[in-house]
Amino acid sequence: MGMICRMRMLRAIALSFYSADLYRDVGRNWTGSGVLYLALLLAVCWLPTAVRTHLGLQRFAATEAQRITAGLPDISIKNGVMETNPHGRYEVRDDNPRPGRPTSTFIIDDSIDQVPSDLPAGTMMLTRREFGNARATGADRRILQLSAFGNLNLTPDGIRRFLGSMQYWVPPIAYVACVIGSLIFRFVQACIYGALARMFANGKGVTIDFQTAMRIASVAVTPVIVLRTLIWFFPGEPYWYLRWPIAIVITLLYLRFAVAALAADRVESPAVSV
Repeated sequence: MGMICRMRMLRAIALSFYSADLYRDVGRNWTGSGVLYLALLLAVCWLPTAVRTHLGLQRFAATEAQRITAGLPDISIKNGVMETNPHGRYEVRDDNPRPGRPTSTFIIDDSIDQVPSDLPAGTMMLTRREFGNARATGADRRILQLSAFGNLNLTPDGIRRFLGSMQYWVPPIAYVACVIGSLIFRFVQACIYGALARMFANGKGVTIDFQTAMRIASVAVTPVIVLRTLIWFFPGEPYWYLRWPIAIVITLLYLRFAVAALAADRVESPAVSV
């Protein structure tokens, strides 16, 4: 994909909100099924989240990581048995839990072998022979035997270095995973919306093949993807059962807008420069 093509697609992100000429150009002159456009769009829209994740982990390494590791002992796991030095029970609590969530707590206790059956919600616990956690909802409780972890020696300094390193490797890995995962999802979505675009086009007396319909659908879903990206930066967001119907309605309106743009001018005309 050349530089001119990339710049054309980047400009299309903004024009997708209002330009009938863009949708005519996509229908008449673009090639392919819109996968490259979707890949570029998602790569751009996930960048702010990657930067935000890096900055958040950077702040965590400078503040919370120091506090967490300051209260930890040396930990060794050998042949499925954990010991701390010095021996005893240690607790690390989250001082700023999310609204509506219980306080998260991590407990290390080498005086007992098993995780208690009444482990409070939002708690992780490491005992002599088990590691357990109870989700914040309290609906799921998981127990792992320490024999599955092999032999480990952990120190507060080593844990602090690991937590500090997360700011460098977590964002790029998460970024690539999110782009690939969302591209697969949006491609499937474009197939579905493409079928609807052909149906709308037939109703307007416009004939388009499925590949063209997918291109139009890929651009028509752009406003929803951009708005979804912006919403992530708000303190709160609508529940999924509100977000999804709204997103579907917006996309369908843009599909109708695109088809109407094609139907309004069926006479062959020069490509629109975007």
